[in-house]
Amino acid sequence: MTARHLLAALVLALLFCPPLKAQDNPLVQRGVPAEAAAGNAVAARDQAYANARRLAFQRMAEALGGNIQTPSDAQLERMVAAMIVEDERTSSTRYTGHLTVQFSPAQVSALTGRSFAGTGAAGAAGGMALNIPMAAQAHIEASTQFNSFQEWLELRRRLRASNSVASIDVVAISPDAARMRLGLRQPPNEAAAALGAAGVAVSQDGGRWQLGLGGG
Repeated sequence: MTARHLLAALVLALLFCPPLKAQDNPLVQRGVPAEAAAGNAVAARDQAYANARRLAFQRMAEALGGNIQTPSDAQLERMVAAMIVEDERTSSTRYTGHLTVQFSPAQVSALTGRSFAGTGAAGAAGGMALNIPMAAQAHIEASTQFNSFQEWLELRRRLRASNSVASIDVVAISPDAARMRLGLRQPPNEAAAALGAAGVAVSQDGGRWQLGLGGG
């Protein structure tokens, strides 16, 4: 092989071979499927989340390379520090989506006896906070009425784009209205103000919201 051919091969390798990345933190599992069917939308979502936690733990255990027994559902729920909805679809009896699941370093250390200092995990000695959005701190029931499906899609787009909204669970939907359960990353009053600035009109009635398209 001539020097010219060798140089061409090197250029092709640099173009088409992906760069090496630092190993992902095993305590953060992304793209975890969440699926379940139940008697109503809320029960289906809760079961889907439980299934996702279990699968995320199994992936983490495999990444850690140890024979770690899967804890109970209650223990797993306590071990999860944050759960972020990447995408979701809901119906009256079914939930499907993908989640990012972040496990607590302290809880995993207690279970496995391993130290996670320096992994970049929040709470680990000398570690740094993980760069993923904060999980829902509060939940609120919300409803909306719309004149067209495009109006509904635009409202949902604005909700998803807001840093104040961690999750959107559609409980019921009809041709001109929908009911949702919103997971909020900040107190409801602060979230309502942030949504208003982002083009979502919020009318508060006790623990329920009425949503619509606003300016912005």
